[in-house]
Amino acid sequence: MARTQVGEEGVVGDRRYMVVKPDGTFVTARTHPHLQRVRVTLQPAGLVLSHPELSSLSVAHDAFEQARFTTQVWSDAVNALTTTDRADEWVSQALGEPVRLLWLGERSPRYRQAIGKRVSFADGYPMMMIGESSLDELNSRLSTPQQMSQFRPNLVVTGTLPYAEDNWHRIRIGQLELAVDKPCSRCVMVTVDPATGRFLPDREPLRTLASYRRGVDGKILFGQNLVVLTPGEVAVGDTVEVLA
Repeated sequence: MARTQVGEEGVVGDRRYMVVKPDGTFVTARTHPHLQRVRVTLQPAGLVLSHPELSSLSVAHDAFEQARFTTQVWSDAVNALTTTDRADEWVSQALGEPVRLLWLGERSPRYRQAIGKRVSFADGYPMMMIGESSLDELNSRLSTPQQMSQFRPNLVVTGTLPYAEDNWHRIRIGQLELAVDKPCSRCVMVTVDPATGRFLPDREPLRTLASYRRGVDGKILFGQNLVVLTPGEVAVGDTVEVLA
């Protein structure tokens, strides 16, 4: 989208849905890479689910059952809400096994003490940022260029030196103010091709990143996790002001 609102939980509508197994275990592309073939289009009254091998499904918010469903995101217990039987069936067909589609609700019940903020179904932070030149520098080391979508940032910054975002602590975009809290540690998720839902060969680009982007704790770092200090609107082409 060209313009959107950002609140405490991150971009409005982002990471507000999650697929889980019947027992509540969350499902991600780390173990189910073909999940990336599912596309979600947000609508004012709900969402549209699409998949290259299935008919699209429209799901309205006012049709959600909204029954409480206890699940977990890593170590955080979350009281999520159910959507509809039809949505569960559709996603189950897309993944090839029984699953359920959960909704976070109008306001997230998940609070992370580590950052002092409510967050969505995201791994741990409301937002994540990568500089376009950082990806360009990574691609200069690879025979096959990688796509920004593999890294799933909310913000892509242009016009900077490679990895300039590593040295930022606080930024402002219009009225939106963000703390650059910590580097984003990367896992096998970045080796999934979003177009095919399959793992890329040779564990790239994770293998190359591991050769020069390891932190002192041994984790592979690419991009920066963000905490929302002041909510606001953000649009493609906005100027990013580095405050600290």
